[in-house]
Amino acid sequence: MTHEFLLLSVLFLLPGMAIWVARPDLRALMKRAAVASLPFAATERLFYPTYWTPKFLFDLADRVGFGVEDLLFLVGLSAFSSTAYAVVFRRALVPCAARTRSGLAERTRPGLRAVRTRPGLAARTRPGLRAVRTRPGLRAVRTRPGLRVARTRPGLRVARTRPWLAVRTRPGLRVARTRPWLRARTRPWLRAAARPWLRVAARPWLRAAAGVALALATAGALLAAGVPVLYAAVAAMIAVTAALVGARRDLLVPGLLGALLSAALYLGLCLVFAALVPGVFERTWRPSVLLPGRTLLGVPVDEILYGLGAGLAATVFPAWAFELRYTKVPRADRRAG
Repeated sequence: MTHEFLLLSVLFLLPGMAIWVARPDLRALMKRAAVASLPFAATERLFYPTYWTPKFLFDLADRVGFGVEDLLFLVGLSAFSSTAYAVVFRRALVPCAARTRSGLAERTRPGLRAVRTRPGLAARTRPGLRAVRTRPGLRAVRTRPGLRVARTRPGLRVARTRPWLAVRTRPGLRVARTRPWLRARTRPWLRAAARPWLRVAARPWLRAAAGVALALATAGALLAAGVPVLYAAVAAMIAVTAALVGARRDLLVPGLLGALLSAALYLGLCLVFAALVPGVFERTWRPSVLLPGRTLLGVPVDEILYGLGAGLAATVFPAWAFELRYTKVPRADRRAG
């Protein structure tokens, strides 16, 4: 077959297409992972023809350094490697608590909306009941639609929010906005967690771009040190992901499991590829530099290592960049799935 790489790229798109249909909740993750992976297509000029010698459509690899096949391959690889853990272990991705510069956080629980400023000081609401809790020594201020003033202690100043809702607090405290219909007074040096400009990761794509740039820079440094290109790529993915896991310990187990699952799926697709195009690995791939002649079921171990590193990075990186965390799929969603 002339265009082996094109066939391999199409094969790698199939698992992602199946996941796209079966798990609509993971589509946003797949889109983000695909976009973040596209810059790595430019690294094909480092692999071709040193690592392998496939035939590219329109000879684009010789003209611009990469081909259409690289884009398809990266989209397919990122799609299944970023979602393998979530699919197999029935996990969903949800936003983390929004943290502010002063370490404050806005947390949401089912049936309870809370804006936390510091321990003992919070504004809480429930369906049909709006409450402002300040310090343990102060009584909760509860109001319902149609009540204009909430009574607390004599001598406290009124902080008006809407014509039908008011909160009494101590004199000299500044109003901190939490919801359009609710205000709570806090200390002058406190700010509400709901302020959008105080959120870390207000620009998640900048974080993603910084992570991609760091990975490319690490791989470039390893190449300059004489490390073969494939091993430099795998080492860069592992090193950068390890740094991210240091900041997000909750992503360690998902990352390791995602790496193993992605490597297994990567191996399975390569076996299908080898069955469709017999002898393709012997003809197109160069002999391994560090692992000469080492194969697993006829697939070069180098390729499996690449799948392992890609699975580790793709499971951890989007969750870190976009401040997401893995959680169990709700029972209702399980029945639907």
